[in-house]
Amino acid sequence: MTLIGCTSVVTSAGPAGGMNQAGAIQPCFPDRRDAQSCGDAIFNATVIAQIHKGQSRGDVRGIMRHDAERREFQGLTESWGYMTSYRDKMITWITFTDHQVSSLTHEALTRND
Repeated sequence: MTLIGCTSVVTSAGPAGGMNQAGAIQPCFPDRRDAQSCGDAIFNATVIAQIHKGQSRGDVRGIMRHDAERREFQGLTESWGYMTSYRDKMITWITFTDHQVSSLTHEALTRND
């Protein structure tokens, strides 16, 4: 009897909403519709409280560690929207005026958004 090498690969995907070593956010269960948005919202909710008035776009990008789900521009104002509650369809808007955080607001999205 001869045994030929046997290998196994163990990958640790980590919990939903966690960021893996490659910098990707883990999605919710794969059978959930829009699993990545769910995972993003969990991650965003854990770090959004670190955002404060006066921070630069670079500071915010460093804290959030990924691009906003939505972006809007109007004159000298730029807003970045991050989903912070998948269940409640809540998006948190970080508004920049002159390249610094000027406000944070929350918006409940409707089904058609």
